[in-house]
Amino acid sequence: MKKTLAVVLSAVMVSGLALSGCGGNSASATTAAPKETTTAAPAETKKEETKGEEAKGEAPAGEQVTITISNWLEAEEATSAIFKELLDDFMAANPDIRVESQAIPFNQYKDQVLIAGTSGNAADVIMGNSQMMSAFNGAGILAELDDLASKEVLDDIYPGYLSGTTYDGKVKALSWAPHPIAMYYNKDLFTKAGLDPEKAPATWDEMTEAARAIAKLGKDEAGNTLYGLGIPTGKVAHTGTVFNGIFYTYGGHFVDENGNVDLNNEGNVEALTWIKQLVDEKVIPAGLEIKDLRGLFASGQIGIIFDGDMGRSAFRSSSGLGEEFDKKMGIAVIPTGKTGRSETVYTEHQLGVFAKSEHKEAAVRLVEYLIGKDAMVKYHKSNAVLSARKSIATLPEMNEDSFMEVFNKQSETASPLPATNAMFDNAMNEVTKAIERIVVNNEDIKTVLEETNKTIKEMYGQ
Repeated sequence: MKKTLAVVLSAVMVSGLALSGCGGNSASATTAAPKETTTAAPAETKKEETKGEEAKGEAPAGEQVTITISNWLEAEEATSAIFKELLDDFMAANPDIRVESQAIPFNQYKDQVLIAGTSGNAADVIMGNSQMMSAFNGAGILAELDDLASKEVLDDIYPGYLSGTTYDGKVKALSWAPHPIAMYYNKDLFTKAGLDPEKAPATWDEMTEAARAIAKLGKDEAGNTLYGLGIPTGKVAHTGTVFNGIFYTYGGHFVDENGNVDLNNEGNVEALTWIKQLVDEKVIPAGLEIKDLRGLFASGQIGIIFDGDMGRSAFRSSSGLGEEFDKKMGIAVIPTGKTGRSETVYTEHQLGVFAKSEHKEAAVRLVEYLIGKDAMVKYHKSNAVLSARKSIATLPEMNEDSFMEVFNKQSETASPLPATNAMFDNAMNEVTKAIERIVVNNEDIKTVLEETNKTIKEMYGQ
């Protein structure tokens, strides 16, 4: 643990962040300073004796405790209002608990939480994504939730999602909003390119040719360059994260069946050869992050883009058209590639509790409320997020249209990110650098992969 913690801290100031479905449309926000908390170990609690009374939101002896939750949702335009509303709803139902939000911009989030956590001043509830939680766990700042969270809630989470928040047999966070990546396409550009706007590409080759046809349109009426496909190649860890799904499409992988880093394989070489070719043909714009690509898609300058279920809300907001943008947008599962199946990955929002929090019971109550029925249905109505809980995911309110049907279908083949190592996010930064070396600097693919493989293996201690 000491070795892992030291490695994590040494990388804090240079690490990037990854999140499919987040990090775009950021509103200008002031980052709240971490709340000062004592670093003393919390007293032993008697959960079973008090849980029933606490679940009713009754304040003991009229007292009120204050807890904090770190997040990036309040710092982003697409989620700020709904997140504040959810916290207000919780406080109304639990008058014995006051919640203070620590809004941190997405690109600063992981570093700030790690710094606060290792100095003993993290928020009581820590939001994260799949990659971040692995780093937070590696730094030892997450509490074990096996006995704190209710058995009813734990049993209701889909096993695949629960396994993604379990480390060494201990539950360290709870899944909040899983985000499988699917395919969006612009129907107007399909029509202009002579493609059927009501028929999404079913295979990888069909998608590639459709993207080429759209790119051949050249420019729009305003003189803006049109691109066929938006794949992140910008300098953030999200680029490497998304590319795991493309590796899988070509039969490649980031780690082998034994968990060892294995980048220089045939499938990965094919995947990188494909993207290099399309960047050279100007079918894919080079050097852009997901937030940039979302903006281009929303403005009608990209024909096809891969994004999570929260993408629709981002596109509606960025386009300025609101729900009217849906008329321009098609949605489908990722086309089948070399493996013969729709290969993609998912990330998810997760909620953990700070290991040194003095109010773990109250913190867990907030976590369980946010992943509960009332909050999830409201969050879904606002941002079309999915639920990791079986009893909620199957509700009619969560499956109201073809958009949600596609994402539920995509969930069947979505693979978890190989993010079990605390340095995964940093590893994805290295993969992003490798992609840049290949598509921008024109370096040899196999040489770059071999060098990157060595770097990450050393990072992982393999």
